[in-house]
Amino acid sequence: MGKGRKCCVPGCNSNYNNTDNYVSSFTFPKDATRKNQWVKSINRANFIPSSTAVVCIKHFSSQFIVKEDRIVRDDGSELVVPRKIWKLTNDAYPSIFPNQPSYLSHEPSTSRKSPSERITALKLRDEQNFAEWCTNDTVNSFEIFQETYAKKLGDGWLNIRTDNFVLCYRLDINQCPSIVVSMKIYKDLTVEIWHDSMLLKTKSYHFILGEHNKCDLWTKFDSLLSWLAAFKPNDVKPNEKIENAMHLIKDAYSQQDDSDKTLFFSVIIEQLKLTLSSKHIYSTEFLLLAAKFYFCYPAAYSFIRSSKILILPHPVYIKKLFNALKGPSSVSNNNHIMYLQKKNEMLSPHEKLISLLIDEIYVNPGLNYKGGKLLGKAENANQQANTIQAFMITSLFSKYNEIVALVPMKNQTADDLYCQTLKVLQMLNDCKYNVLCLISDNNRINRNMFTQMFQGNLVNCISNPVQPENKLFFLFDTVHLIKSVRNNWFNEKTLGQVLCFPSPDNSSKISLAKFQDLKDIYETEKSNLIKNAPKLSQKVLYPTSSEKQNVLLALNIFHESNSAALAHEAGEKGKDTMGTKEFIDQFLKWWNIVNVKNSEKGKRLKNPFCDPIRSKDQMSMVFLNKFYDWLVSCNNKSSLPLEKRKELGLPGKGGKLTKETQFALQFTTKSLIDIVNHIFKEHTPEYILLGKFQTDSLEARFGQYRQMSGGNYNVS
Repeated sequence: MGKGRKCCVPGCNSNYNNTDNYVSSFTFPKDATRKNQWVKSINRANFIPSSTAVVCIKHFSSQFIVKEDRIVRDDGSELVVPRKIWKLTNDAYPSIFPNQPSYLSHEPSTSRKSPSERITALKLRDEQNFAEWCTNDTVNSFEIFQETYAKKLGDGWLNIRTDNFVLCYRLDINQCPSIVVSMKIYKDLTVEIWHDSMLLKTKSYHFILGEHNKCDLWTKFDSLLSWLAAFKPNDVKPNEKIENAMHLIKDAYSQQDDSDKTLFFSVIIEQLKLTLSSKHIYSTEFLLLAAKFYFCYPAAYSFIRSSKILILPHPVYIKKLFNALKGPSSVSNNNHIMYLQKKNEMLSPHEKLISLLIDEIYVNPGLNYKGGKLLGKAENANQQANTIQAFMITSLFSKYNEIVALVPMKNQTADDLYCQTLKVLQMLNDCKYNVLCLISDNNRINRNMFTQMFQGNLVNCISNPVQPENKLFFLFDTVHLIKSVRNNWFNEKTLGQVLCFPSPDNSSKISLAKFQDLKDIYETEKSNLIKNAPKLSQKVLYPTSSEKQNVLLALNIFHESNSAALAHEAGEKGKDTMGTKEFIDQFLKWWNIVNVKNSEKGKRLKNPFCDPIRSKDQMSMVFLNKFYDWLVSCNNKSSLPLEKRKELGLPGKGGKLTKETQFALQFTTKSLIDIVNHIFKEHTPEYILLGKFQTDSLEARFGQYRQMSGGNYNVS
């Protein structure tokens, strides 16, 4: 393109005048064919253009003039840049001659693009449109979603908008209004969907949202609305319903405080899990349960398995599995030590803080030949064993528990138990466990063994004999202690079975706890349909020797309904029952505190004494300290004047707890207080469950052993 050069077209005066109004002009093409086309088009006879001859821009159609450059980016978009100097297309020729006859001018026909050019242009246009559509379809943030989602909801949809999520749901109002389907979109745009209060698995709508489960496109949101509007109950697969039922049962199980139902819930969950798989893989706990069932009742096991009431492993599999196992028959069992070391490696550091539970179980004396060895000989004598000394560890901050040794003994003494306990402590130290305390019942041998550990000093804490840098606490099982208190009270031979104790509110005042008060209430109400003390019964008040071992019957004595009934007797009938009420209240509060095994128990029962210990200054800890002081005062100030003792028929200084029970209560309460202080100082946990400091786990294992021996008290 040139500027200021005179146009060679006849009749055109462009750039002839000496002015600044110049127009663009273009030289003739060098290509001979196109050059001849230009010469012919300008209608100038015998014209041979020189190298400087030009045609101005006025004679070219606009379709031949290139005013801007276009470049396609990598993402398919087009960059347009205006040209400072215009140019002609390769097929341009002059066709407009305003100063010549009109028939010489014409508008050039639009040139057709080649097929490849048309396809490229179409693709480019489609890509641009798609990119624009994708931009508009993208949900860039939760805030943008909140502003727009309501406009997309159709008829029948309701919604709730909060700062953290958006809830869209449909109601069934044919009968009782209920939510049929609901969809919750969270801040991160993840989605949860419910149908009839059942949470659907994300994989059931992955075909809409993809693997990330995010509603980050409006088309996904529209598709979810359409899918849910047409959702039918049959669209939920049976396996999903079973899995949802498992989650509900697990939630209910985790909130249960009743340890008796633990096995029940675990079996239900296991059976539901087995129905979902074609190849049955049993958990260790279920294999143990199935083995106990099979060895106790083989005929019943075969019947239930063949009838398909339960999914159970084949008897041959159980026999092969358990024939290869060797139990913890002694402290020096290398296989069991290796097993404990492997289990320890799987535990987190806080789970390795454990209690060591000690108890014995009676066995039928006899020798058995198994695996090339004779079993049944006592460790402490060349005779057949009549008891098994059991050692179990339980984690203080998890559900982990394990039998670490079962030692056959013959007429065990405190010296024998002391030696075995030291061996077990050494073994646990070698296995990298951290033993915090020893727990046993309050029998004479265990007390004497503790005394040997103390080296004659009555203290509740010493340096661990095998880990001198760590403390080792001692305490007696609180379950046995509450039974001992009940038995002391029941076995009191005085008139009315009276126990004397200083009042908790005024230690100088001596109160009387009369077992006869409870018997009187029972006799008065036993024929009534509505009772003030429904926990009182014949078995509770007049237990047999075996029933005295039942902790539930003992707890029915120390029950809040009995306390309320005694207060009613004192208030409405003017009876002297407040001393009995005070006694029951003291041990009821103590039991509520030391029997907490679930962190939600206090909330469920709305009882602050059932809350876990979260600090050293908590109400429960304040009471334990006062209870300990009260026990000390009971030991020192529980005597009555001589005239009062004669009136009540009390021997000596009056009815009191036995020295053994009194000592064990004081000792254990002080140990629990010191343990809590020590744990908060050294380990800083969120909370402590004092129900962990019991031998219930070991007693439950003994119950399993007895069932495997045909329900006999003496196991094989």
